Amino acid sequence: MKKHLISTLILGSLMSTSAFAELSTEQTQQLEEINQFLKENPSTISGLHTSLEQYVSGQEQAKKAQAESHDWLYNNDAHPILGNPEGKSIIINFTDYNCPFCKRLEKGLTQLASENSDIKVINIYQSFKQQTVNGLDTNAALFAMKVWKDKPESFLEVDKLLMAKSGIHTKSSLEAVAKKTGTEAELKTTQEQVDILTKNHQTFSALGLTGTPTLMMNGQILPGYVPYERLKDIVDDAF
Repeated sequence: MKKHLISTLILGSLMSTSAFAELSTEQTQQLEEINQFLKENPSTISGLHTSLEQYVSGQEQAKKAQAESHDWLYNNDAHPILGNPEGKSIIINFTDYNCPFCKRLEKGLTQLASENSDIKVINIYQSFKQQTVNGLDTNAALFAMKVWKDKPESFLEVDKLLMAKSGIHTKSSLEAVAKKTGTEAELKTTQEQVDILTKNHQTFSALGLTGTPTLMMNGQILPGYVPYERLKDIVDDAF
């Protein structure tokens, strides 16, 4: 238990944006606690050192992956956009139409974009639970990307309806959205969308991400659902 606690304290300190700048009062206190613990429990140093080496290695790999995937994420017109397409405050949103927390998060992102005209949200779709929908040669992510490519004027309505569906999408739910928005032809996906979704999955894994939703802004990674008020503060600080 103590070893887990001290590892948490150190990693928390290292992950802070101020880790290599002036230490905050909280960080100073944490380091004092760490120092005292190590003096009292020297046997934990070896294991902790190994954990820190693994952490540093993982951070280096993540930075490399971010650099290598930059153009795919930021300069790719295959990815649907919410907010201002010309916005300079860019949020990468790894999301899944079958993920309940992604649906909750998008409401907050949409509200932020409506309040700040400089926000650009780039949706990087994932579909881990559902490769294809029974009875259709597509899924919600493939359908949305096809709409974005062929009928971008219909995308926002399609996206809103797809996110409004509780649970996993079915043949009936996708056909209902397509009928309501006049996008039935986009239910017939092409290899292009399949290749994009595959690349999205590969990029997600290369970045060391483990679940949706996950946000990325200014190189910072924010996993999991974030309530609107906290999200607003994080975005304000990031940009």
